[in-house]
Amino acid sequence: MAKTEKDFGKLASQIVELVGGKDNIAHAAHCLTRLRITPKDTSLVKLDEIKKLGVIGSQMIGDQVQVIIGNDVNEVYDAFLKETGIAREALIDENLDPELTRKKSFKEILGSIFPAIVACVFPILPALLACGLLQAVVMLLINLNIVAADSPTVATLTWVYNVAYYFLPVLVAYAASRRFNVKAAMAILMGLILVYPDFVSLCQQGVGQTIPNPGGPPTVIPGTGNAGYLFGLPIYPATYSNTIIPAILIVFVMSYVEKVLNKFIPKIVRFIFVPLLELVIMLPLALLVLAPIGAKLSSAFAGLLIALFNTPFGKILIPVFCAVYPWIVITGMHFNLMAVAMAIGGRYGKNPITHPAGFLFQYTQAAACLAVGLKSKNAERKSMAFSCAFSDAIPGISEPGMYGVTFKYKTPLYGAMIGSAVGGIICALLNVGSYAGGPPNIFTFPVFINPADHSTTDLRNMVIAVVVGFAVALVATMLLYKDDKADEIDAQG
Repeated sequence: MAKTEKDFGKLASQIVELVGGKDNIAHAAHCLTRLRITPKDTSLVKLDEIKKLGVIGSQMIGDQVQVIIGNDVNEVYDAFLKETGIAREALIDENLDPELTRKKSFKEILGSIFPAIVACVFPILPALLACGLLQAVVMLLINLNIVAADSPTVATLTWVYNVAYYFLPVLVAYAASRRFNVKAAMAILMGLILVYPDFVSLCQQGVGQTIPNPGGPPTVIPGTGNAGYLFGLPIYPATYSNTIIPAILIVFVMSYVEKVLNKFIPKIVRFIFVPLLELVIMLPLALLVLAPIGAKLSSAFAGLLIALFNTPFGKILIPVFCAVYPWIVITGMHFNLMAVAMAIGGRYGKNPITHPAGFLFQYTQAAACLAVGLKSKNAERKSMAFSCAFSDAIPGISEPGMYGVTFKYKTPLYGAMIGSAVGGIICALLNVGSYAGGPPNIFTFPVFINPADHSTTDLRNMVIAVVVGFAVALVATMLLYKDDKADEIDAQG
């Protein structure tokens, strides 16, 4: 529903009240997205209450209150002036804002990347957690012989719990639209483009297909090399379902495109032309540049990993790889590790690196989440942590724990990495490897059973590594995690 003058007036009136009343306002101005108010007494400002008004956000920069409104800032500013009777200020160029133009160090830039990724996933955690727990319930029902694996109900529930992960770029695009102040409908549209069935089919044709052939070499169907053309340029074929980074990159760039279009297109035709031009500009950027970046980086990473493992120091790589595996997962590069697993498995007869790392990742993440649940005094955080620990340990769904606990609070991540490194050392010393594929969870440990002689040596050693890694991660997180620091992080949003 379109907002009316009455809506803007009500919002302006509420903001005036929460900054201490009109007598507490020295002056007020606005830029392209923010209402900027300088109060006489900053102690009267109720910043947290302003955030609850349905605005995009609010913050204190020096002695200035900045209320992030978005595209309606002009209307809210007009209503604010009418409410307070203060003099109108000239439009502020955001490029002249000293806080925004301050040159940031490389460390600050790098440090802002992963919090931004977390912020683009955290709002959709309920959907991911719900689907992950539903998968766990279905697996338990099957393994307890309560329902048959081939029953129609299981078939339905299977595609239902896969929905959130198949359409992950769409959910992430929506959350990113909130983080980067982009129209949600346009962000969702770009996410849908990445997983549109016809485009997915073209990507599959472009990549080609390898069909396993028991007892002989696999059948290889060559691909076309691209997923069609746009403006005469070939579209890179990649699978974007289950990915996070491409959608975030697209929406991040879109935020600047949308801002420029809103600045130069007259308001009277903005509703029509901004979305159209935004789509025309973003489509080639998304399909030809931004989305392929993540896919190509993943492919390059897979090739580098194989090359390193094939060196005389390959064994040393295992614990290091296990320790940094969470960072590989959060960037989405783990989706390209199937090629690594097949290449290494074909050469050595088993996969001693990616699968052990995946299992250790799941259970050290579970241990870190469990530690947060045990130590936290915040009921909501405790519930989230326990749910995430279960999601990691049983169905092997890691996203809720990563974005809701470990990467969010940092120290649980470090605890999990320490546990994975210790588990990785055990795997390297005992030459642990898997003999089949499958997502790491409590039901897929049999992939470590040697099908040739039914030996359970690798299975036993993998269980030892997981148990030790879990225990180390639990203790490390209990020592590192501080609940008061988590309170501060939650308060910052």
